[in-house]
Amino acid sequence: MSSYKDLVRNMRFSFSRVSTYDNCKYCFYLGYIVKDDDLYLSEGNFYAEVGSFVHLILEKVFKGELEMDDAAQYFIDHFDENVFYRVKKSSVEDAKEDCIRYFAEEEFEWLDGYEVIGVEMKVELDICGYAFVGYLDLVIRNKETGEISIVDHKSARYPLKKNGDVLKSHQEEFKKHKRQMYLYSHAVKEKYGVFPKWLMWNHFKDQKVVKIPFDIREYDETMAWFRESARKIEDEEEFEPTLNYFFCKNLCNFRNSCEYCQEEWK
Repeated sequence: MSSYKDLVRNMRFSFSRVSTYDNCKYCFYLGYIVKDDDLYLSEGNFYAEVGSFVHLILEKVFKGELEMDDAAQYFIDHFDENVFYRVKKSSVEDAKEDCIRYFAEEEFEWLDGYEVIGVEMKVELDICGYAFVGYLDLVIRNKETGEISIVDHKSARYPLKKNGDVLKSHQEEFKKHKRQMYLYSHAVKEKYGVFPKWLMWNHFKDQKVVKIPFDIREYDETMAWFRESARKIEDEEEFEPTLNYFFCKNLCNFRNSCEYCQEEWK
């Protein structure tokens, strides 16, 4: 039996935790098993902080705490208070330009005919016998039919071709995005008694929205994936690292303290 089985079994799972394990088992180990900043300092990263800042602004807008007309200026005025990490200057400026343009131009046409019934809605529930927590960016309801849809704000680039197919370079990422939303669909079913009609992603940098119908087969596949992933984590002993240059040097929270990263790229 794994030395960490009881710890993992009593852990509160989230999509990000399972994704961390998929990305790098050693990163999961440092973040959720070791949990010692004196030994392995957990740090944020530029891309995550920009995304979180945009989420914060959109939360304020949808809660009526900030007018969308003022959102671009709010982003400019409070950027340095919310985004501490930096990448190369051109990447910083490109990200800022994309976000400012979004706040200045977005009119939320995709919300026509809908009412907002949940903003950054925290859900805590049991999935396949494991405690799970998630935050739904936006839950909306069709004013005519009463059908519910869920929306996730994404900093990732728009993943579709003109014909609606997923770009080859985005297929794996889009698969992960769908899994996240199907887990959240389980929460919608628990709270409202029905599954959502649509799964939507607001790709704010590109000012485009992806909208796909809820598919019960993909939902069932996601539940099976989550259950199997949780069991794998329970049984894990080695927590071997996955060495990928971009992830390790830019996205991993332990990029400056992980011994494997330091050894691989001295």
